[in-house]
Amino acid sequence: MSSSMSVEEPVRRIALVAERRLVGQAIAAALRGRSLAPVLFEWPERGGRLSFRQGLARSGASVGVILCDLRTPDLLHDVELLVSRGPIRWLVLTDSEFGPRWGSVLGAGATGVLPTTTTTAGLAKAIRDTLAGGSPTPAVLKERALREWESVAEEQRELVRRMELLTHREYEVLGSLYDGLSVRRIAEASGVAEATVRSQVKSLRRKLGVDSQLAAVALYRRSLEVFPRARQ
Repeated sequence: MSSSMSVEEPVRRIALVAERRLVGQAIAAALRGRSLAPVLFEWPERGGRLSFRQGLARSGASVGVILCDLRTPDLLHDVELLVSRGPIRWLVLTDSEFGPRWGSVLGAGATGVLPTTTTTAGLAKAIRDTLAGGSPTPAVLKERALREWESVAEEQRELVRRMELLTHREYEVLGSLYDGLSVRRIAEASGVAEATVRSQVKSLRRKLGVDSQLAAVALYRRSLEVFPRARQ
């Protein structure tokens, strides 16, 4: 390793976490020739976050890069958890366009967010800026992304509040309507009278504050961006 080090700039260890391993390997290879030593990690499994963090601590990295598409709610949640805990300062490199999801991870604790169109030289500079205590994301963009996220977050909190008013059975019925099942089919599958299902649909419409079955289904579709399909 010492033969590849620059006298002026020692190799810096960087944690690299990629949703797609092949992409992570390509980025790691590109960074190695720029006095950076990326340590590639598998995407942390839900039950293995403790061992993942122990591995981060052993890596000696003070800055990390996360490669991920933020458009998937579960992955967005994973990234929020990763960046919310120190001591590593995280950069997020993503396919997602600038907007509220950038604000989400910035608000959770990310030092900066960059598009995947960023060149290797640009990423290396962003890493060095972060190592020096700065951020590659301009303050004006951070503020804008955070404002957009706060606006969306308020709408999402209201959507969650409405959905949580439904009983488990009403939520199941609404999911079946979303899947295209008729009231009759839902009743047959559940072994109850159609009148019972119609009563449940009427109740869930009232709780959601909508005046049609179609509007209730549209609200359910929006809710899938906030929390997983299966509700416990």
